[in-house]
Amino acid sequence: MRPNMPVLALAALLSLGALGSAAAAEPYREHYPQARIDPARGVDGDIGFSDTLPFWRTEAELERNAKWVGDPHEQWKLNWKFMDLDRVELHPGHLAVDEGEAMAARLGQRSPAFLLCLADGGKDLKGRAAAYPKYDAMLGRIVTVESHIEHCAKTVLNEEIRQGSPANNKLAVYFKSQSAGTPIKVDLGDGKLMESYRRGEKLFYAKTGQLNFACATCHVPGSIMGHKLRGETPTTPFADAAHYPTYRTPVGALESLQERFARCHSQMRTLQLKPGDPAYVDLEVFMTVLSNGYPVSVPSAR
Repeated sequence: MRPNMPVLALAALLSLGALGSAAAAEPYREHYPQARIDPARGVDGDIGFSDTLPFWRTEAELERNAKWVGDPHEQWKLNWKFMDLDRVELHPGHLAVDEGEAMAARLGQRSPAFLLCLADGGKDLKGRAAAYPKYDAMLGRIVTVESHIEHCAKTVLNEEIRQGSPANNKLAVYFKSQSAGTPIKVDLGDGKLMESYRRGEKLFYAKTGQLNFACATCHVPGSIMGHKLRGETPTTPFADAAHYPTYRTPVGALESLQERFARCHSQMRTLQLKPGDPAYVDLEVFMTVLSNGYPVSVPSAR
């Protein structure tokens, strides 16, 4: 540094350096072209999108098209819904429901307030998972089933049951199983929730990582959707949130939706976030809105 440099000139240089650092902190981000999705249509938005909804919307349609199971060119059109609930043989996801129920009972014996917290003050969990994610005014944030479980365990029992942990997943799959068959109904009339949806929508189309992929790279018309990518054939994102937490056969474990986001990010060669990260919450809101009107389908396997 020159000893006679004026103080104002030095300050100006430092300011420019700070601005440059701030600009450098904002990563250059490309976006996949947006598909037209109307959140108000819920799962029906798949009509005009992948147009596979008529093949998997009902039990009758799944039975009619069961001949496609095992056909690598056609099976993707069923959106893997043939693996939901009791349409497959007993798998560890069913056992996890029982384990989650037993765990909830044990924690409820320690403090009945825990079960009361889980049920939002109600008598039981029947149908409650279908309204998640939702905005909690007292907490001032969007809550998912998994974050709700974490919150109740911490505030009532002073116990850590973190999102993404095996214990949280088992409690979540039990919680959601109590809404099996209930149509998902995320409240689109809530302004905070819609803000979260729009943020999640933006993230869905944002490219990232060494492969410069976005979620949309695999899951919108004109993308890889319907075409083989390594060992998988990506499908429509509509109604995809309905079967989580799901038993993932490739990894041999129960997996939450946000853990699936992290796994996808790993495959995209980008930074994985932890379950509960605000970005993953927004993505979950976006994905679940695309499941509105489709029944909760837990336990499932994929």
